[in-house]
Amino acid sequence: MSPAESAILGFFDSYRAGPGQMVFFQPGACKLPIERFKAGMESLIERQLVVRERPKHAYSLTDRGYQQSLASLAANGNR
Repeated sequence: MSPAESAILGFFDSYRAGPGQMVFFQPGACKLPIERFKAGMESLIERQLVVRERPKHAYSLTDRGYQQSLASLAANGNR
């Protein structure tokens, strides 16, 4: 998993978002340059870990995405 993807999943965790719960991302929310954020988010969407929601800038984790976020945080010693 790329550092950008991990940062995005960590942002979901900072709000304790579970599967299907929307989180709104404002520019710079993950403290990533916009291009790295876009690439990381697109990768997570393609891998079906995150779903793009409506309204704009809203995303939610899939069940797999939630499990991956927990595993990623545990691997980094954050859980």
